[in-house]
Amino acid sequence: MKKIMNKHGLEGADAAKMVAVKVGAGDWDLNELMERLDGDEEFLRELLVIFQQDGPVILAKSREALAARDFGELTRAAHTLKGMLKNLAMGAAGETAAALEAAARKELREESKDRLEQLARDLDGILPEVEARLAEVKS
Repeated sequence: MKKIMNKHGLEGADAAKMVAVKVGAGDWDLNELMERLDGDEEFLRELLVIFQQDGPVILAKSREALAARDFGELTRAAHTLKGMLKNLAMGAAGETAAALEAAARKELREESKDRLEQLARDLDGILPEVEARLAEVKS
């Protein structure tokens, strides 16, 4: 984190403002994520590109699995999304994915449907922020 602060000539609260992003119903803690990545912007870019590509595909598979009442597939998809989101410090969306995983594991169709709808809203809020961040990070 100090590398980032020094690179941009920022101190304390100014640095926190630079990396704190509010996303939809929850926070995307870029500060935490950049600390995990030791300030590696290129690795951040790689992770965000993977998320940008895979997140919507896995969400679509989740919808298909729910429609087919394939709770095993829904559980796996939710688990994958949970890992992606939590690894990217997208805590609230990660918790929604965890709730979806738990509901799917118990084969609770209505609860799974509700959690999946919330997760879709969470991702709708996150993906534009990811795209904006990717535009800022040099390739």
